Amino acid sequence: MTLISCDACKKHISGARKDVNYVMILDKDLCMSCNEKLLETNKRQSIARAPYAFRDYQEALQKNLARMCSK
Repeated sequence: MTLISCDACKKHISGARKDVNYVMILDKDLCMSCNEKLLETNKRQSIARAPYAFRDYQEALQKNLARMCSK
């Protein structure tokens, strides 16, 4: 059995099943609640800048993910 913990909130994910109760983004494992927080943060940032390119989205995603996981 593999023990997986969320890289953002550091909680252990029991019965971990990829894309069911955790997701992998870049090289980080996130529980579903942290994933929703990350996506919501990116959504708010992308709405603030009207002409938003995919490259801007990827850069914001990387920055927000690094910030969430460094706590």
